[in-house]
Amino acid sequence: MYADELRRSYQDDAGRYGPADLASARRGPTLTGTGAVLVMAGVAAVAGVVDVVAGDALRLVFSAGLVLGALVAALLVTRRDLLTVIFAPPLVYLVASGLAVLLGRGQAGGGLLDVAASWLVYGFPAMAAATGVAAIVAGIRVARR
Repeated sequence: MYADELRRSYQDDAGRYGPADLASARRGPTLTGTGAVLVMAGVAAVAGVVDVVAGDALRLVFSAGLVLGALVAALLVTRRDLLTVIFAPPLVYLVASGLAVLLGRGQAGGGLLDVAASWLVYGFPAMAAATGVAAIVAGIRVARR
């Protein structure tokens, strides 16, 4: 019933629909690529804070937050910006890791190169899982088109 009322409200006097009216009447994901990356980073940041409060470094909770953030972002982003979400998880992880190292929450011992290599090696499963989840959701959304 609501859809019929909505259609009637977007018809002109001759009963035609205008292209701008139909575009505004359709529903679907409306988040831009930048917004989706910010959502992903926000979910990962909250998980990272929980991880740091519970322990001394970014570990499992942060990794799960990154994957969850990638899932939410891939579901909410517009189809045009799906590729942005697929490439974003490693970048979000690297930024979060860099902030953690700068704030002294990195693993102890070794120089900066050792710490950076450690973050990349131990962070690869989280980055791969988040990228894989985003790619799977993107593939499903494109196939459903």
